[in-house]
Amino acid sequence: MALGLILNRRASLPHNKVALDLSFKGAWESWPYRSKFPQVARDLANGTDGIVAMTWADKDKQTAGVLYWKVHGSSLQIATRDPDWAPDNPEDLAYAAKRIGDEVPLEGWRKLAKEFIDRFER
Repeated sequence: MALGLILNRRASLPHNKVALDLSFKGAWESWPYRSKFPQVARDLANGTDGIVAMTWADKDKQTAGVLYWKVHGSSLQIATRDPDWAPDNPEDLAYAAKRIGDEVPLEGWRKLAKEFIDRFER
């Protein structure tokens, strides 16, 4: 989700748990690539909050991803593990997508986040 938000020029969100939960779950259910991430589907089915499923990658987790989430005051912010990574560099964006996996193109991440944003801002 962090990569998709970056592709939609969003690097932070207000920390509104209910809205984040519902927006993520709704966007996830309509996303055509969700089958590529069965653990997220299992977590949601087992009662994991949408916000937890969406932000599971934080700096302390040793994930392969370039981006992670951090809480800053009353907002969630997207941060990068690589100080040279730039959100406006197509090569860096492609690299971030590849680190997640080759199953989803950048446009797939952008559409997931756009659906999420549309739901969140209603």
